[in-house]
Amino acid sequence: MADGLAACIATADPWPPTLPQFRMMCLGIPPFDAVRADAGQQDGFTRLVWQYLDGHRYRLASADKADKLLQAAYNRAKEFVMRGGELPPAPVAEIEHEVRHPVPATRDQVARHMDDIADLLGVADPAPEVQAAPAIAPDEVRHAA
Repeated sequence: MADGLAACIATADPWPPTLPQFRMMCLGIPPFDAVRADAGQQDGFTRLVWQYLDGHRYRLASADKADKLLQAAYNRAKEFVMRGGELPPAPVAEIEHEVRHPVPATRDQVARHMDDIADLLGVADPAPEVQAAPAIAPDEVRHAA
């Protein structure tokens, strides 16, 4: 009742409201224009209206058709609350922000990873192969035959 009386005092409508209007004020049902203006869906009733609205059809419809779709969803949500239905709870974030503290790799770790990458790419370090090759004496002559 207190919410309804506070809403009556704050409204610019003529006194007194009708019984259904007063009941809507007591239940916290905002006027249709307030629901249309609540684009961020901050109000629980507006979130309920959007549950009854086909968002795809609403976005594709002309302005007049979109208003009719929103009005129909508003009426269904209003009837649901007037019959004792509960407003949806405020959304709560389910995912927490994970703060990571990067730890730089050691020189040994970097060297191992670089060796692994070289093996995968088939690019071996040519220095060990050159050192392991037998030395050819300069006085030997090789012939292709």
